[in-house]
Amino acid sequence: MIGVFTSGFGIWEWIMVIFAIVSLLLIIPFAIFDTLKSKNLSTSQKFLWIIFILIAPYLGAVVYLFWGRKQKAL
Repeated sequence: MIGVFTSGFGIWEWIMVIFAIVSLLLIIPFAIFDTLKSKNLSTSQKFLWIIFILIAPYLGAVVYLFWGRKQKAL
């Protein structure tokens, strides 16, 4: 086979790569926009959450969505 499938990836590997890319393109921007529009967070908390999401994209977005959204401003 010539083309994309010569990289040694099977169909399941390609599905996982596509899932990772789609989640990166959907979850991370959603977490950032949700952080920015949150009324429960102070400006400094928003800044720290966005930095965390950008440094550790998957972990930061998931942690924010499950825990950060429930935080109250100090």
